[in-house]
Amino acid sequence: MEEKETITLDFAKCLSLREVFDEMARQMEWRSDYPYDIYSLWDILWDLPHKGNDFIIIRPAEYANPKFTEQVNKVCRVFERAQEHERLTCRIEYTDSKSE
Repeated sequence: MEEKETITLDFAKCLSLREVFDEMARQMEWRSDYPYDIYSLWDILWDLPHKGNDFIIIRPAEYANPKFTEQVNKVCRVFERAQEHERLTCRIEYTDSKSE
């Protein structure tokens, strides 16, 4: 069995989807040519080189912008789906306050 490597992804202070992807790319040490989109995130988690196989995602339940909240929800769902396929483990921790 592969040794567990925990990576914390802190989306709590992110104000845009670009910042969310910047945080993932930095913490997971993606190659610089990986695109920043949901479909590529699935490919990265499934089969492309990256750091980590146990993820903690820190985020507010809702951001000030409802559209951004839905975008972050989609990112989190990709991690949850990868977990269902036993590609990784993931835990989402919600902060108490809304991010501005």
